[in-house]
Amino acid sequence: LEAAAALGADVAFCTVGGRARVAGIGERVEPLPFVDAIYTLVTPPVGCPTAAIYRRWDELGGPSGPSGNDLEPAAIDVVPELVPWRDDLARTTGLTPRLAGSGSTWFVPGAHPGPGRVLARTVAADR
Repeated sequence: LEAAAALGADVAFCTVGGRARVAGIGERVEPLPFVDAIYTLVTPPVGCPTAAIYRRWDELGGPSGPSGNDLEPAAIDVVPELVPWRDDLARTTGLTPRLAGSGSTWFVPGAHPGPGRVLARTVAADR
């Protein structure tokens, strides 16, 4: 997996697939059991420059994210336009949204249809 990670941070995960806990720069992939679930996703029309977000995370001292994604504080610092989208999803669902990766998609568990939202269901890998 280290060779795959040398190609890009997401490559090692993509070779394993499914649900996993990923650490390091993506070279440590711990497969996790499949969980049947539905999520509501909102993708704001803003770009999130991955390199700038990781650089800001380093500058901030590697903070922990409040909802499980350690990149969230840096992403919000670099792209503050993410905040209204997060806050709207929180207000309308009563849940705490999580940021996917370095952004820009916010998600919450469960089906919460609405304008600009996508409902996604997990699918078991064919293995």
